[in-house]
Amino acid sequence: MRCLCLIAAISGLLGCGDFQERLSGYPAQDTVVNVETATPNEIANALSQLARIAVLGDDWEFLDPDDACTVHVLDKSARQQLALNLRGATFDLKRDPVSKQYYATMLHASQPVLGPDQTPLRLFETDAYHDVFFAEGYLQALAKKCQQSLAQADASLHSTQ
Repeated sequence: MRCLCLIAAISGLLGCGDFQERLSGYPAQDTVVNVETATPNEIANALSQLARIAVLGDDWEFLDPDDACTVHVLDKSARQQLALNLRGATFDLKRDPVSKQYYATMLHASQPVLGPDQTPLRLFETDAYHDVFFAEGYLQALAKKCQQSLAQADASLHSTQ
């Protein structure tokens, strides 16, 4: 009987911890994004909801509706933007050995995209692996959408010739 009470108490505490974590960090509205059917802008909006772990800025957008390969990361407070080229991009998750933070980087031809300080540009960074994992999944989906748009443009070019 004591064992059952102990199990119930532990479950309750775990549930409260998850609830506390949700209140302190998750987006205010739950969003389910089907990366297979979502548009690049819908996926970019999902990335914007992870702004609390974004290193580059707080808003991810496609400014040109005909270009699914250039995502702009806007830093509203600094009034800056950075254009990221998704053509052939891959992403990598790493853990900083000093800070123990997990972070996501972008690679082109297996080489990391470098930031202004000539170190690999960190796109997202946090102490929770699952947050960076979701961000990396959205980034991968955007790169896939870019490749699909390039393939469609190539196919339509060949069909008109």
